[in-house]
Amino acid sequence: MLNRKYGLSLMFTILMLIVAVPRLPVGGESTLGNWFAISWLVFAYLVIAANWRMVLQVDREKQRRAEADRRRQWLKTQQRRRGVRLRGW
Repeated sequence: MLNRKYGLSLMFTILMLIVAVPRLPVGGESTLGNWFAISWLVFAYLVIAANWRMVLQVDREKQRRAEADRRRQWLKTQQRRRGVRLRGW
C-alpha cells in the first residue's frame, strides 16, 4: 500500500512539473520571480527524489535491521525485568 501511495505522489509531482515548467519565469535576470521559480523547481525535484527512493524501497533492509535490533533490545529488557522479579521472590 505504501508503494502505491508514493507512486501516486511521484506521478502527481511529475505531472505538476510538466504543467508548471513552461509557465515558470526562469531567465537570465536576478528577479524575485526567477528566484521563486528556481526554488520551486529545486523543491519539486527533491520531492521527486524522495518519492522515487520510497518506491524503490532503498532503505528496506536498513529498516528491517533496525526493527530486529529494537525487538532484541525489548526482549533483553523484558528478560532482565523478569529476572529481577524472580530474584526478589
